[in-house]
Amino acid sequence: MTFDATQPFGISAALTTPFTSAGNIDHALLVAHVKNVLAKGCNSVTLGGTTGEGPSLSQEEKVAAHNAITAAGVPAQKIVFAILESALPNAVAHARQAADLGSTHILLAPPFYFKGVADNGQLVWFRKMLTEIAPSGLKVILYHIPQVTAAPVTPDMVAELKKDFPAMICGVKDSAGQWENTEELLKRFPDLDILIGDERLLARGVALGGAGAISGVANFRPDLLTDIMAQKPDDPRVTDLVNALLEYPVTPAVKALVGHLDQEQSWREARAPLAGLTPEQYQALTKRYNDLFASPER
Repeated sequence: MTFDATQPFGISAALTTPFTSAGNIDHALLVAHVKNVLAKGCNSVTLGGTTGEGPSLSQEEKVAAHNAITAAGVPAQKIVFAILESALPNAVAHARQAADLGSTHILLAPPFYFKGVADNGQLVWFRKMLTEIAPSGLKVILYHIPQVTAAPVTPDMVAELKKDFPAMICGVKDSAGQWENTEELLKRFPDLDILIGDERLLARGVALGGAGAISGVANFRPDLLTDIMAQKPDDPRVTDLVNALLEYPVTPAVKALVGHLDQEQSWREARAPLAGLTPEQYQALTKRYNDLFASPER
């Protein structure tokens, strides 16, 4: 995929990260997983985001994972590189490295360590960041996930950055799960790729011009999301599935279902401070999934 501006962004799997028993990234399993989700309809994968435990990975680990994926024949342009850094020099260096690796798009979160920072302070950080990486030619997807970062990327901030960096700002990933915010983004920025992080809102978003999703569910059921992009009839199981995931720590829950469907239990491992689901949680979640999808449709 070359992210043709004339085509919808589509579905990007917010890649989960598999670990070996020694706690290292399992490159073989990761590569197989990437090939699987792409073969099942994902347009791209996003490396090192929230679902991928990105803040728990070193930049060296992310680069090694990127190299393993491309060495297996996956074009670098299919890999969106997530930048989740508060230190501006680190964010700049990591973005430049992503460009050197061949990625054309980054998912850029705001600096998040200091809480209660005014929008103006965030804008100063973003403007310095974007100015520094402008020569790379990278396209930037702004990342709004305030329930994790406590640092919202508001529609007004998007407008300011889009005005100042029109050739760089290409989209927003809205993972807040608040329809009012998603709707405002869709209406104010029809020329940006508005990407839905909460799969329960994807159908409504697509109906208003949403370009796709960077999705955790795409790790194990991308077909549910590609059907929405194709504007097939709504499947109420999507909402039920996301609600079931939200009963648990989300990233370990997504990994549990990847392992359940792939019959590969090493997926259940998470890196501290996250922990895998308990056996009781795993049994309850997988039973819920099996019951939900016991028949083709409900």
